[in-house]
Amino acid sequence: MPDAPRPAETPMTTSGGEEKLEDCIALCLSGGGYRAMLYHLGTLWYLSDVGYLPKLARISSVSGGSITSGTLAVNWAKATASPQGFKDNLVTPIRRMASTTIDKKSILGGIFLPGSVSDRIIKNYKKLLFDDRTLQDFPDSPRFVINATNVQTGSLFRFSKPYIGD
Repeated sequence: MPDAPRPAETPMTTSGGEEKLEDCIALCLSGGGYRAMLYHLGTLWYLSDVGYLPKLARISSVSGGSITSGTLAVNWAKATASPQGFKDNLVTPIRRMASTTIDKKSILGGIFLPGSVSDRIIKNYKKLLFDDRTLQDFPDSPRFVINATNVQTGSLFRFSKPYIGD
């Protein structure tokens, strides 16, 4: 049985405050694992080629889109400096990641060897994409926002340079 329609006066958010809109250009990168990671690489490559990437004020992402977004964020200055910088600092690392299987080794190693599965996955992401860089290595502009779900509460959890939280 379908849910009853919501009355028109029911708010769509629980914030209770005034809605704050910003006059800027934003890009949203969706999820879908490695396929999303590669799809969004193509999207960003096009935006870079047509000179639109530097016009973005905010880049928001989730799941596989966040792999590409995070890689772009930590390499922003180099990746937007030139077409070759884009290829060297975004295309090459993402392609290297896409050609590497990290889940099987990480799971088996986490089960049969000392350490956890997540430790092994983190090690691979550091090796292939991020080194020891953190959110503080993201540029101030554009604002990169990585979105996830807090599995304890079911609410949105956001990661960005200036803030982390539900």
